[in-house]
Amino acid sequence: MEIGPVLHADDVVAGKMSALFTRAEPRDFLDVDAAIVSGRYTRQRLCELAAESDAGFDRRILADLFGMLERYPDRRFAFYGADTKHLAAIRARFADWRRELLDDSSATQ
Repeated sequence: MEIGPVLHADDVVAGKMSALFTRAEPRDFLDVDAAIVSGRYTRQRLCELAAESDAGFDRRILADLFGMLERYPDRRFAFYGADTKHLAAIRARFADWRRELLDDSSATQ
């Protein structure tokens, strides 16, 4: 069986980061969180991949977008099978990542 070109996992997660950066929908947070929780990608590596694939990627803007996660009601995630406990953990992880990005941004200014 011949298989044609396929996407590398790095390309997929770079696309997920781009989606998170451009639209920040609930599914985007879930997808990026899954990449991190899998242990295959670190926050740093995801940002590197996003920057490599999108010249307009900005960590400070990403941190601001992470603030949107708190504004989404739980019901927006229910469609994707995320329960309250799972969402609390996701929100905590992104809040921590947001603080990390903002701290890094402050240190470089």
